[in-house]
Amino acid sequence: MTIFENVRVISFEPPAVSEPMDVVTAVPGTGASPGTIIETGSALGAKYPGAKRVSGSYLSPGLVCAHTHLYSALARGLMVDIAPSKDFAQQLRHLWWRLDRAIDLPILEASALAGCADAALSGVTSVVDHHAGPEAIDGSLSVIRQAYEEVGIRGLLCYETTDRNGMEGARAGVRENLRFAREIDGDRAAGKRPLVDGAIGAHAGFTVGEETLGALADAVRTSKRGLHVHLAEDKFDAVDSRYRFGSDLVARFDAAGCLGPKTIVGHGVWLSQAEVETLNARGSFLAHNARSNMNNAVGYNALLPRFDNVVLGTDGMSADMLEEFRFAAFRHRESGGPWWPGDFLRCLDRGNRVMERYHGAPVASGSGAFGRVIAGAVADLVLWDYDPPTPLVGGNIAGHLAFGLSSRSVKSVMVNGAFVVEDRAPAFDADGIASKARAEAIRLWKRMEER
Repeated sequence: MTIFENVRVISFEPPAVSEPMDVVTAVPGTGASPGTIIETGSALGAKYPGAKRVSGSYLSPGLVCAHTHLYSALARGLMVDIAPSKDFAQQLRHLWWRLDRAIDLPILEASALAGCADAALSGVTSVVDHHAGPEAIDGSLSVIRQAYEEVGIRGLLCYETTDRNGMEGARAGVRENLRFAREIDGDRAAGKRPLVDGAIGAHAGFTVGEETLGALADAVRTSKRGLHVHLAEDKFDAVDSRYRFGSDLVARFDAAGCLGPKTIVGHGVWLSQAEVETLNARGSFLAHNARSNMNNAVGYNALLPRFDNVVLGTDGMSADMLEEFRFAAFRHRESGGPWWPGDFLRCLDRGNRVMERYHGAPVASGSGAFGRVIAGAVADLVLWDYDPPTPLVGGNIAGHLAFGLSSRSVKSVMVNGAFVVEDRAPAFDADGIASKARAEAIRLWKRMEER
């Protein structure tokens, strides 16, 4: 049991900053409500005399990265001969599809560990991953799960099924998604509370043919999961769907039965207004990845304010969600869009709704809630070492995130009631993870040169 003493609690939605208070959490596997917030209030130390006491200035819910690719963690500073690319499709072939074909399970483990460690140290307590590795599909999601558990963070995993490596590869991708979903279901049936869940993954519309789309729809239905897919990241994807299948991307996936309230659509830069309306009607999420879109020069999503459920992801860039929040806000302002930082603060918070839909929707008491510092909510929390030069109140939280507070201010991070970072010291073997990552990066780069 831990008591955060005399902290000001930051709420992202609705934006609020409390008066100094105490927050009591239960450690995993103990008591009636393991891994949750037990109580909030004043002077609670006397009520819980055996609890560990932690002091700080501001306490907030943990941050959520709603779309990334942990396999790209070892691409930082990549030293491989990459042919020049005239467009996004060539960039995929010249760089990213060579990289994912070079991944084996030891490389995958090192990538996942490095990405999870980066996330935890940035105050990110939940990461939604979209994995690819066609030469090491079987068991890959369990390897990633082990990395999450070693670091101690929460998340959602899938394998991005695609036809681009042949139909047997596509079938193997569907099988891996279903195998992992059954693994998680089995653990829950046995009374366990896994930190990760599984979605059903697909790469993108232009690499998913009709046979594979049907198999994905069956997997969504039988597993009771949602689809996690790239749609219209680049204009080519939208045009290809109309040319080859005579249908807009969203209409095509919707007709197959793939869309619903657990669906995550990555990017959606080139979706039409009608497609936005369909996603809204299905309650689906749109994962906006501002830095990646800028880096890949795929265009800007001018319809962003028309989506009901925008969440923020990094698409394989660093896991720093405050950095992503700033890029999202500033790029939108540059485009002449109507949103302000406060609108993107809601997007940042909304990643918690993804986690609730997979890890358990909250009841009225707050039990199982994500992104809230109330009794019964999950104890996924960040303690910030931040001394603001101006008042920090509910009405200007977004301004402080946009222009002041950063991942450098992360002091401690708790997931499921256990510290994964405490007083800036990781509870996991950060040095060992970094050393393994450097060794496997060299091997990955060499394997890429061979492809």
